[in-house]
Parts: sequence; C-alpha cells; structure tokens
Amino acid sequence: MTVEWTRSDLTPKFVHVWRDGVELVNKKNEAYMERTSLPINNLKLGDISLKLSKVKLSDRGSYKCFSPALSGQASVELVVGVVSSLTITVMRNSEDSGKVVLQCESAGWYPEPELLWLDGEGNLLSAGPAETLRGPDDLYTVSSRMTVEKRHSNNITCRVQQRNTNRSRETHIHVPGDLFNPSCSSAAHITIAVVVTVLLILAVVLVVWKYRSKHRERNFTRTSSDHTSLQLDTEEKGETKHLTEDCIDTGDINTKQENLEAQKEKQAVDKFHLLTVVNLLMNHKFNLEKDIDELTSEVRELEKQQDKNQLVTNMQQTEQNNIQSAKINQDEETKIIFCSMKQALDRKIHENESVVYAVQVMSEKKEELDKTLETILEQLEKIKNRNEVQM
Repeated sequence: MTVEWTRSDLTPKFVHVWRDGVELVNKKNEAYMERTSLPINNLKLGDISLKLSKVKLSDRGSYKCFSPALSGQASVELVVGVVSSLTITVMRNSEDSGKVVLQCESAGWYPEPELLWLDGEGNLLSAGPAETLRGPDDLYTVSSRMTVEKRHSNNITCRVQQRNTNRSRETHIHVPGDLFNPSCSSAAHITIAVVVTVLLILAVVLVVWKYRSKHRERNFTRTSSDHTSLQLDTEEKGETKHLTEDCIDTGDINTKQENLEAQKEKQAVDKFHLLTVVNLLMNHKFNLEKDIDELTSEVRELEKQQDKNQLVTNMQQTEQNNIQSAKINQDEETKIIFCSMKQALDRKIHENESVVYAVQVMSEKKEELDKTLETILEQLEKIKNRNEVQM
C-alpha cells in the first residue's frame, strides 16, 4: 500500500511517504524528520491520517494526501494557532483619583488576536484601540488600557481571542473600592498640609512670644535706665547729699527693685511653661521615632514580599485562569497595604521633622529667657549691694 502526504510549496514536497509497509525517509523533507507518522494498524481500514508532532508555525499551509489504493487524493488546510496567558496590571490615574487605569497584556499569539474588555455581566466595555506588535518569531503581542470609574462594576474581564481558530484566553480582576482613594503620590500633599499647619501654629506662638518679650524688654530697659541715672546722680552728690534726697532715692530704688522682682518671677513662669512644652514635644518625638522604626520594618518586609511574588510570577510558565485571577487580586491587596503604610510612614517622618524644628525654636527661646534672667539678677544684686552700702 502506498500513501503520500505532500506540500506543494516545499522542496522536496514530500512530508511523509509510505510504500509496501516501509517509510521512505530519503524522500522526506528535512523539516519533517521524526515528526510525522501514520496509523499503521488502521491503514487497511482506510485510515491514512497524518499525525504531526512538535508543531511549528512554519507547518501551516495546504497538505495533499494521495493513495492509489483509494483511487484519488484529498487536500486539507492546516492552521497553526498559538495562545498564551494574560496579565492585568493596575495603574493609577494621576489626574483623577476617582479613576483607575487597567492594562491587559499577552505575548506569544498566532495568528493575530483581538483583545476585549468585559464587565461582570459579560457586556463589552469601551476602551482605546489595542496595540498589536509582531515579533521576529512571527508571534504577536497584544496590549490594551482601560479606565475604570467608580460607576463601573468592580469585576472586570480581559479576553484575548482568535476568530479563525476559535481559541481564547481570559483573566479576571476585582477592583477594590480602596483603589479609587487618593494614590500614594497624594501623601506629599497631605504631608505638606500637616507641615504648613504646624509652622503656622509656631508662627503665631512666636509672634505672641516676641510681642511679650519686647514689652518686658521695654519695661526692663526703662527700669535699668532709671536705675542707672539714679545711681549716677547719687555718685555725683557723694557724701554731700541730704537726708531728704536719700529718702527719695531709696524710694525710687525700692520701686525699681520691685519691678525687677516682678519681671524675674514672670520670666521664671515663662521658662517653666517653655520647659513644659519642650518636654511634651520631646515625648511626642520619641513616640514618632518609635512609630517610624516599626513602619519602616513593615514597609521593608512588604517590599521583600513584593519582590518575592514578582520572582515567582516571572518563573511561572502558564496558569489556570482562576488561579491567575486570585494571584492578581492578592498582589493588588498587597499594593494597597503597602501604599497605606508608605503614606503613614511619610506623614510620621515629616511630622517628626516639624517637631524637631519646634524643639529647636523653643530651645533658642529658653536661652533668651536665661540671658534675660541673668541680667535681672545682676541688676538686683547691684541694688542689694547699694542698699548695704547706704546702711
């Protein structure tokens, strides 16, 4: 019995030749070596179908079958189709936090496929034109982006299909409502608002503090000036001054001393309040630094987990759709948690910087108070010494 399978576009044209119970390998096209076979046990029954293994894209084309025993020939068109898995990536929309951009991509298809977006009920969703690229291996890569709004169903399907082979692959993703919240990039705006608020409060405190300091300084300067002029007047008169003048002079000094004592007491109270504020800020700074350390550790662990998940994803060849969908959802939940922790960490860091600045300002004010108190004590000491001399 003779059976010949051929392709007219090849040289030699023979794909498989069977004569008198033997395959004629020497007539066979080299591209099909060790890849073709016939159902030997069924040849007598008229089954002369060709089995082709390790199919390649180059195998596509028109094949002819000829057998003299069956008095005729027939032809068949072989269509080779290649399908692949899909991946969905969630991307932020920086211009509108109420929208989320999804990107679906799949590489390694033949013939050229089409990409569709479907909602949870299987209805087509409007999206931009898909981008299709053909590689040097003749395989196609297709990708498409779609903007999802809150009004859309949270369940989205990406489907890639081939019309002429009726082959398709699809994957699903659930878009959590949290993804429509402001993105991680908005953490900068939140942080700026916190910092600005803290700085405004500090500015008000400093203005009030400066006003009160100037007021005290004005009173203190006036007191010091009066005391100085009084002291000079006393020195000029020397031992020739009269008793009435001494009484007047002593009365003025007592008044100045009382003013200085009042200012000293006021400065001491201000210093106490200032130290109280500094202590509160230092305690808050300690708690912030503790929170920062904990959040930093958690963020690093999440980063390691994300890197590990990405490595596992790259090593996987193919997956079932339901497993792939679950994996994507898990990755998105991890991204949401990571985003929230990163926001909290950024806020804590900037808040800590504001507290450090506030402590620095308060410390400088404390130094000013210490200097003022030192000057007041020196003046009081001079008045005390003068009173002792007069006595």
